[in-house]
Order: sequence, then structure tokens, then C-alpha cells
Amino acid sequence: MKIIDDILLTKEKFENIYVAIGAFDGIHMGHRELISRAVKKAREKNGKAVVFTFLNHPLEVTDSIKAPKLISSLEEKVHIIKSLGVDYLILQPFTKEFSNMVPEEFVKKVLKNILNTKEVYVGFNFSFGKGGKGTVENLKSFGEKLNIEINVIEPVKMKEQIISSTFIREMLAIGNLDIANRCLGQPFLIIGEVVHGRKLGRTMGFPTANLKILNKIYPPFGIYGGRVKIEGEERSWNAVINIGKNPTLKPDERSIEVHILDFDRDIYGKKICVSLMEFLREEKKFNSMEELKETIKNDVLNWRAKVRVIENGDSIKDR
Repeated sequence: MKIIDDILLTKEKFENIYVAIGAFDGIHMGHRELISRAVKKAREKNGKAVVFTFLNHPLEVTDSIKAPKLISSLEEKVHIIKSLGVDYLILQPFTKEFSNMVPEEFVKKVLKNILNTKEVYVGFNFSFGKGGKGTVENLKSFGEKLNIEINVIEPVKMKEQIISSTFIREMLAIGNLDIANRCLGQPFLIIGEVVHGRKLGRTMGFPTANLKILNKIYPPFGIYGGRVKIEGEERSWNAVINIGKNPTLKPDERSIEVHILDFDRDIYGKKICVSLMEFLREEKKFNSMEELKETIKNDVLNWRAKVRVIENGDSIKDR
């Protein structure tokens, strides 16, 4: 997948393009449906699939007070989109200048003249152009004039709930990781570089890979079960993850600590991908190191047991 930093400055030549457009925060099931349609059609027509999205959330420029905390960091967003078989990813900086582009200019200048677009794929609630005034109907009208086919994807629902980034943020905020993960189509993802901590976990026999907390949304502080992949490696590892302050050992210091099961290698400076699969327990302060050590031991045993259930093809909730 090739990344384009600014479509207005690129020297890349595009032909036979099928483009999915959206903010795509979190890359949930609705986004996946939209992107997969563009990829599928590009393959059928021997063309190229493009995802057009933004380097920053548009509300950061147009209404910063309403700008949400993102579900995915930029690195996580790129990682997921790459896995969907996309040929080009356009990470357009959403600037004041770009926000002032009127809808028709965006279609003519960007979609037609620069991208040579054959087909566009957007969500049912898509808006674009200056002030978000461009509607799906406007897009269809411009597309008809310029011989660009416009495909509008209907909402993807879970039961009666429309899957959206807003709904996923709400689920994460209240700690409903299971629903959030189902909407995302994969476990909540955290990508980060392993940094040096105080190595207190190692002294207890539970070494951890430490990651910085970024300016994005996380589920509530607590202990989670999940899996980890290390950059450059295919294998994934089971892990117990602590998100929070670790009140016993590191009061008021927010971090993510990943204890990778059956693993004891130096991976400082490497990137790891952490998938949060299940909430295990709330974070709490212990009266002694021994009590903490015993609880972590039980966390590991608990997660190992749940992993065995998952590997047997059963739902954890069916146990």
C-alpha cells in the first residue's frame, strides 16, 4: 500500500481508480464494508483501490470543542487499512484551506482531475465540502455530470443499532469492550513502541512491555486479556494487559503494561500490536507486594483458562 501525504501536491499518476471516502476513525464494520466494496470492484476491473481519509479529524479544524478523542491513532488506522488490501491510502491534511473547498470543486479537482476516479464509495450519511454542505445527492449529481459512478453504502447494524464511531466511543467509555469489539470487527487495537519502565514487574516474575498512553480513547482502567504481535514477526502471543495507574507500584503514573505469556526476550524499542479481547478485572491498590504478585498470578491463570475456551471454538460467555 502506497501512502499519499497530500493529494493536492502529489506527482503520482492515477488511472482506473475506485475510491472509498470517509473519516474512518476506528475502521468499524461499516467502514470495512465500504472499503471492501471498493477493493472488490477494483480487483474485478483490474484497477486500483484508494482510501481517501484525513490526517487529522475535520472537527479539530472546524469545531475543536466538539472534536472527539479518536478510537485509533494514525499508526493504528494505517495498520488496519493496509490489512484490507488497499492500493493507495490518501492521508489528506484537513486544513482551513482544504475545509474551504466547495463540494463541486472537490469532485472536479480531486476526484476527476487528479484521481481519474471511475467509482466512489461513501456512507449513507456522507457530507463533504465547505461547511459540510455537500450531500450524497449533490455527489450523485456531480458524478453523473463527470461520468463518475457513486455508490452509497447503507448503514451496517448490530441488531437494530447502527454501527458508528460515536457508538463505539460510548461503548468503550462505559467499559463494554465486547460490544465495541463486535462493532470494530476485531479486538480493540493498541500499537506502541516498547519503552523502559521501572522494571518492577520483572522483580516479581511478571516482566512487562511498557507503552505510553496516547491521546486517544481507551476502555476504562483495568486488567485485560489479549494477544500481542511483535513487529517483524508472524507469531502472536497471549498477554495480560494493565491499562491505568498501577496504584500499588506507580501511583498517578498512567501507562500500559503488557505481560506477554511464556515470553522473556528484550524487545525495547520495538513496536508491538496489542489486541484487547476481554476485560478481566478492575484496577485496585494492594496492601503488599505479595498480595499484588498473587493477584497477577491469578490474572494469568484466569486468562490462560479463557484462552483454552476460545481455542476450542466456544464463546467465553457460554462457559
